[in-house]
Amino acid sequence: MSERVIFRVTLRSLLMTGAVGLLLVSLALSARPLWAQKVQESYKDKFNIAEETGGVAIATSSDGKYVYVAGRNGVIVSADYGKTGTWVQTVRMK
Repeated sequence: MSERVIFRVTLRSLLMTGAVGLLLVSLALSARPLWAQKVQESYKDKFNIAEETGGVAIATSSDGKYVYVAGRNGVIVSADYGKTGTWVQTVRMK
């Protein structure tokens, strides 16, 4: 290979590496900050519907949006695919 061809190949790969690096830096700088799902709180006392060893029944709607959990002491329902913070106690047994 002649020097001119080697220089062209080297220059082309150098330019492509620089362009990809510039693209990655611009994407990293323009990206929105990451955030986590709501922090898990202690629901042990609030939603104490079953024994620690089990005794619960779980059911979902056909699309999975509504999740129902029933235990000896009540029923809790999530209307948003069981995500943290979406649970509401609908029935409380005494």
